[in-house]
Amino acid sequence: MTDVLEGAHIAGCRIESVAGRGGMGIVYRATQLSLARPVALKLIAPEHAADAGFRERFERESRMAAAIDHPNVIPVYGAGEEDGRLYLVMRWVAGTDLHRLLRDEVRLEPVRAARIVDQVAGALDAAHAAGLVHRDVKPANVLLSGEHAYLADFGLTRLAGAEDTMTTDGHFFGTVDYMAPEQFRSEPLDARTDVYALGCVLYAALTGAPPFPRETVPQTMLAHLHDEPPRATTLSTDLQRVLYRALAKSPDDRYPSAGDLGRAVLAAAEGRSVTEAERSVARGAAAPRTRRRPAPPGPPDAPPVKRYRARGRRSAAWIAALVAAGAAAIAFVALSPRDSPPLPGEPVSSADVKRLANAFAASYADEDQSRLSRLLTSDAQRVTPQDRQRGRTKVVAEYKRQFDGNRTTDFKLDGLEAHGGRTGRATAHYTATYAGASPSTGTMTWIVVSDRGRPRIALIKTQPS
Repeated sequence: MTDVLEGAHIAGCRIESVAGRGGMGIVYRATQLSLARPVALKLIAPEHAADAGFRERFERESRMAAAIDHPNVIPVYGAGEEDGRLYLVMRWVAGTDLHRLLRDEVRLEPVRAARIVDQVAGALDAAHAAGLVHRDVKPANVLLSGEHAYLADFGLTRLAGAEDTMTTDGHFFGTVDYMAPEQFRSEPLDARTDVYALGCVLYAALTGAPPFPRETVPQTMLAHLHDEPPRATTLSTDLQRVLYRALAKSPDDRYPSAGDLGRAVLAAAEGRSVTEAERSVARGAAAPRTRRRPAPPGPPDAPPVKRYRARGRRSAAWIAALVAAGAAAIAFVALSPRDSPPLPGEPVSSADVKRLANAFAASYADEDQSRLSRLLTSDAQRVTPQDRQRGRTKVVAEYKRQFDGNRTTDFKLDGLEAHGGRTGRATAHYTATYAGASPSTGTMTWIVVSDRGRPRIALIKTQPS
């Protein structure tokens, strides 16, 4: 999207400077001329504005924006079209965002972190009551004016498609460090998806890093999907238990509402008795689609979860779908070509995933390096507990080293399970047989993506027995 020059007039506003960029457009710091007040002006990217379906949803959601009335949501002053450009005019938030604050201070004191998260939880409860799921809760979308927090970028991912998690050019709607497991599986999302993301934000605020920091996007995805929530041993047992529940893999095991998480962490940080509400304020598309199970146990050595009758919830006002970032950095995180394999938007079928896993096994058994190479993306990863190779050339070179060391006589897979989606996944137990050596066994995982229209393996994770 071409930048608008400083001094240009759009929607009754004078452009002052660029404030942030993202997959949905550019945010400018501007002056609303009629009231001589600073505003944030977001211009939607032309590729989205040219889509008839997008424009229709934009018009509908813009009408909702006129009714915004929540203390932790940025008001939208106006929305519309001018000279073919779709725009939003919003309150300008003078201050910083949680991402920049953590970059400067590393971590926050528990009470301060809890108060910020509790405010964001209130904004989410209001959104969920209106049937909206944010889907991109992250520190950069938490704007701070002093100690007052605003949740930004509401509705922009929703406008792009209710169930999609990626843009058409392969960028995620969301940031992988703060995305729930169900987002990687392309499963239906509800309010508890935002609860997980808010739990990740809480973990980062308390410890200085997201819960699953990994070197590559595929490794981060696998951690969200399979690794247990990490224990932050510097925190109190109550805070650890709150984090453990917020980061549960299954939505059924998380707090049913963001407000419940906010109240629980605030109590834990202030040294009060942590209570666990069992209710959801979500409606419509944000409402849970499955029955809730009892709350999961906390981390080892955590005290039992205490129960109580849910207290009256705070008043939830209308919230619009279109609240965008003002001063915050708004770029959606895409895969870096240098660090990780591309993840285009086309889904892969479970049959394709299973076929590639079996093709890998056959190629390994035949020591066919050329065929192995054709199965991989250019930036494929091979990960084991001992080492890692990045890039097709290095991965194939490692397999060649193995073939040169021991002649492979067989490579079998047992219990192969394959799942399709934006990022397909297969797992199986393997048995590798070598001439003159004992068989090697373990578990193997493959991540499969659509690479230039063809399914290819983006990551191979091996866990020897």
